[in-house]
Amino acid sequence: MDLRTRIKLSKFMSLILRHRPEVVGIKLDEQGFVEVSTLARAISKKESWRWVHVEDILEVIKTDEKGRFELKGDRIRACYGHSMDVDLEYEAIEPPEFLYHGTSNFNIEKIKMEGLKPMRRKYVHLSPDTETAMEVGLRHDKKPIILKIEARKAFKHGIFFTRAGPRTYLSSSIPPEFIIFL
Repeated sequence: MDLRTRIKLSKFMSLILRHRPEVVGIKLDEQGFVEVSTLARAISKKESWRWVHVEDILEVIKTDEKGRFELKGDRIRACYGHSMDVDLEYEAIEPPEFLYHGTSNFNIEKIKMEGLKPMRRKYVHLSPDTETAMEVGLRHDKKPIILKIEARKAFKHGIFFTRAGPRTYLSSSIPPEFIIFL
């Protein structure tokens, strides 16, 4: 499978496993899992995805640098980014001293007053470095703002953090007093 096709399949899998499993007529269990074979069969019922097999889904998982998907036995789920209610059973971790968040200029005044909130998702997504935060921010703005989060300090004040992938940390919310506006 070429890179472009793999990216398109990854995005479609993310849509299904994070937001809308009904698009392909499947149900996820309470932790967001579904059997890989069930997912492959459901995706392949769509006209433009008839070629998809279990091996294609496994290739997407294996080559995904962001760790978007988790494979447990013969079941798959999205690791983060859900807008629907799933119990991911994340354990709290002590985060690095600083984490970063890329956002649009449009949101800055609201963030200064209210902090970072999950909005339509279950968690606030944070990055371990400014480069990754910039990548994320560019999805929302041509000139994104990078916020520096005093993560360890926030953790010591009771804010929940977990790591969902190699380039993704999650938090329940980040109050404004732990945000440094760069």
